[in-house]
Amino acid sequence: MGLALETLVGYNGNLTGSTTFDALTAASPGTFTIRSFVDGSNAYLQDVWAADTVGPFQLSIKSPRLHDQVKGILLAGTNKYVSTSQVFVPATLMPGKRIQRLYSTDVLSVTANGAASDVFAAAFNIRYENLGGINARLFTWDAISPYMVNEVGILTQPVPGGTAGQWGAQYVLNSGDNRLKANTDYALLGYTTSRTVLAVSVQGTDTGNLYLGGPGGPLSEDTAWFFASQSQFYGVPLIPVINSNNAGSTTVQIADILTSGTPNVTLIFQQLSQLMGNP
Repeated sequence: MGLALETLVGYNGNLTGSTTFDALTAASPGTFTIRSFVDGSNAYLQDVWAADTVGPFQLSIKSPRLHDQVKGILLAGTNKYVSTSQVFVPATLMPGKRIQRLYSTDVLSVTANGAASDVFAAAFNIRYENLGGINARLFTWDAISPYMVNEVGILTQPVPGGTAGQWGAQYVLNSGDNRLKANTDYALLGYTTSRTVLAVSVQGTDTGNLYLGGPGGPLSEDTAWFFASQSQFYGVPLIPVINSNNAGSTTVQIADILTSGTPNVTLIFQQLSQLMGNP
């Protein structure tokens, strides 16, 4: 079945600060148009997060097919953390089991409101139950945990994009740290970063060639367990399994408000004792 998870990013490099909301631009190669999925299956919006360079903001996600066309899903956030301004720290806006059903080929309107001249970026995941032509290798914790034998962290160093909020250049998974054992499946539980970034994603054959990721927040207890914890929250397969033979065609990329400075991004894998096949 065509399981898929896709991370989409939207950005605006100069909010107007007016009472109206400013449109976000979808970071390439993504768009805010829901992919056409197989009839009888569903797609869901989940895991929304955002970051701002200065302070409080509001994020709106709407479409004619959702609750209303005025502001739809309206979420408020701030870059302030523990009473101190922590610039560029992504705020989690839809945690836990909160999801929104989406509709095939519907076009989402993603807008934001904040102080004038703020740089703003938001990201969210779209989960497809059956996306034609795509079959990401996604598993539940129960499916992979009996086969875990070793944990390994693989260092990557993806660069941020030249435009705030855009995906940066793709970093080949095994280009700097080539320690995965040949023809072995590895479950990607999460990742840790040397500084906060808006989003971290992986992309390759095993992800259905979609950008698949999550927020690059400051708390490793959240990010190092992101895929595993989200799979357990939602009760659905969300843990990517990547075969080491595909490492040379699997890439890591980040999106961030900063446009310089290369963070260390360590992918947290569990080596599996057998090949998992396709779900």
